[in-house]
Amino acid sequence: MRAANAACEANPLPFFRWTPPQQQFYMDDSRRKSFRAGNQLGKSFAGLRWLLDLAAGRHPKQFREPPLECWIVCTSWSQSVAIMGKFHALLDDVLVDHEASSNYSTRAAYGKDNPAVVFKNGSVVRFRTTRQGPTALQGSTIHVALLDEPPTLGIYQEVDRRLLRTGGRLGMCFTPAHVPCGWIKDLTDKGVISETHAKLTVENLTPLGCDEPLRLLDNRLMDQEWIDEQWRATPEIYADVVLDGAWEGRPVGRFFKTFDPAIHAQARALSPGRGPVRLVLGIDHAAAGREFGQCAVLAQVQQFRTEDERTREAVNVMDEVVMVGSATSEEFGRQIVSMLARHGIRWSDLWRAYGDIPASSRVAYKGNQELERAIARATGAHVYSLRPRIKGAKEGRGAAGLLDAGCRYIYAAISDQLLNVHPRAAHTIDGLNTWDMSPSHPKKDVCDALRYALKDFAVPFHQRNNVGVRIG
Repeated sequence: MRAANAACEANPLPFFRWTPPQQQFYMDDSRRKSFRAGNQLGKSFAGLRWLLDLAAGRHPKQFREPPLECWIVCTSWSQSVAIMGKFHALLDDVLVDHEASSNYSTRAAYGKDNPAVVFKNGSVVRFRTTRQGPTALQGSTIHVALLDEPPTLGIYQEVDRRLLRTGGRLGMCFTPAHVPCGWIKDLTDKGVISETHAKLTVENLTPLGCDEPLRLLDNRLMDQEWIDEQWRATPEIYADVVLDGAWEGRPVGRFFKTFDPAIHAQARALSPGRGPVRLVLGIDHAAAGREFGQCAVLAQVQQFRTEDERTREAVNVMDEVVMVGSATSEEFGRQIVSMLARHGIRWSDLWRAYGDIPASSRVAYKGNQELERAIARATGAHVYSLRPRIKGAKEGRGAAGLLDAGCRYIYAAISDQLLNVHPRAAHTIDGLNTWDMSPSHPKKDVCDALRYALKDFAVPFHQRNNVGVRIG
């Protein structure tokens, strides 16, 4: 068993069991091909397996022998680090020329300085990002390109040109979310791109030769019960996209369709003894004269373990401060301190406080630091002794996907009867009951403040349910 474990760690690919759509993408010998699916289908792993085997010269449909110049193209540095980690986990160490390759570290992966892995057979795998636009990709001739997540049409065309002289291969693995993908659909409909499309079904989650579907990291089966739960807990507006990989989501009205004020807006408290309760505060700034532009939402969060040993949270929104956007930071800070005081809460009793990025106009500038100074003056404390500090909600871990993660987290909490809003938080109730995802909706800002307050719980929940999967 020790020998088998060592062999698996040194060269994991032969030990994987691949799902039908993963295998279909791998064996597709088209010059341009794509793997379109929602979350959970192992798209990135399928793409990396395809590129790795081509670079190593062991693909059953090897279009030319190594050495090959291969690119893995990502949309950002943070995404590139994640892909490098997956690539490193799949890589057979015996194939690598370590002296010529970039050094790998857990924190920075292969680094930012032209990261590359050089194979002993002469193949090179380089990691590129598209943040600098198509011109940053010019001037190279390559054999294989893997685009992870949907690029722009300009990026696609520039990478495709790099493959013309070699008759190379291009693969895309993506979910059609967050960026326009109509051009990919057009090229697919015209037959320019050969497609593997996988919906979220038990069949597509069951590896070839296996009797049961994949498992999450908490060992839960991704069976029909789990799939039904994903559909129930995912907002209808983009459920088709993030679960089935559809080209477009459904047009809907209000976003939180499962929110019912008669059920979810009660003067109730969290169940005592279920677990420790943490106080969190979310803040949305405004510099213009939006009627409900400056918002602070105070909530209690109680973390507990379910019967099947999953971690969940019960959320109780206690109170809110909602002011016109033209109100000063001094006025906003005093109102926040007054809100805490009427519940017998000191600022130091808060577990976390998150605020939006600064907002500015010709006559005003609002931000976390200005608000901290106002709160310090209102409480008689020195600003540097204020604990907790107001952190930037759109900074650090999970910031890039906070809108999606936060909305899905709140939606799931509402659907599972785990979120309650006290009637005194009338604007929060109205926001959850009417917001249609429009940036001009009058109660958008209070919904944003609630998402910021719940950031530390929404991001891990999103990762547990949409990233942590045992593929092998």
